[in-house]
Amino acid sequence: MMQDTAFHYLRYPWGVSFTGMLLVAGPAGGVLVDTALPEAVDGFLLPQFRHFGFSLSALRLVINTHHHEDHAGGNARLRKLCGAKFAIHRAGAAGLEAAGFRPDLLLRDGALLESAGLRFEIIHTPGHSPDSVCVLESASGTLFTGDAFQGCGTVYTGIALYIDPEAYLQSVAKIEALFRQGRIRRILCGHACAPFDGDVPEEEIPAFLEICRETVLRYSRAAEAYLADHPRPDAAELGRQLLKRFGVTAAPGLPGLEKHTAQAHLAAR
Repeated sequence: MMQDTAFHYLRYPWGVSFTGMLLVAGPAGGVLVDTALPEAVDGFLLPQFRHFGFSLSALRLVINTHHHEDHAGGNARLRKLCGAKFAIHRAGAAGLEAAGFRPDLLLRDGALLESAGLRFEIIHTPGHSPDSVCVLESASGTLFTGDAFQGCGTVYTGIALYIDPEAYLQSVAKIEALFRQGRIRRILCGHACAPFDGDVPEEEIPAFLEICRETVLRYSRAAEAYLADHPRPDAAELGRQLLKRFGVTAAPGLPGLEKHTAQAHLAAR
């Protein structure tokens, strides 16, 4: 990595919090990770580019961490404005195509992407969604995680949101292993993940990952107790219980999504 490579953690204000993006800009061009929502491109992203003196024509590659609209919704608008290639894990292609967007590159775990003199590694980290990936800028050790890891949860959902708790735990272990190898020195999240603000420095990474793990285990124990008393379980009811016991807010910005985490734990039983 050249010394004049710049890292811009972009936080698009969205309702009660923000959706994060990462712009890595070097002398030969730049790479953007995630595009937030459709309205974010003109109203936020382009002004940010101008603020940092980055030309849109220098954008070479866009990597989506997963297909959800609050992270990939700006793809179509951005494609109309520049010649960048768009990439996503192959498990997320159908999700983008259902929204009318066809990616240029389909990624696998361990894929290495080189663009504009910059080098990135794709780390498949399913759990939140089947296509969730983390994007590692190898030279700096900067890892952008999208929604892959959520700490105790976000103010959007109140609790950590995922559809596969076992895959989530395996993904936590994968990132812990890379950290122990000295390959990760900073984590940037797609939202503020309690108790962190979205930017996790090297010295706090072990605590952050342990919180991610312990949050899943707490929910799992609560689900087991719920099942013992409810022979006909209801995911919405369990979700409300998880929110009441463990929620980072009593009034999530996107109420009802806690049901998906609850359903994931019920399905795992």
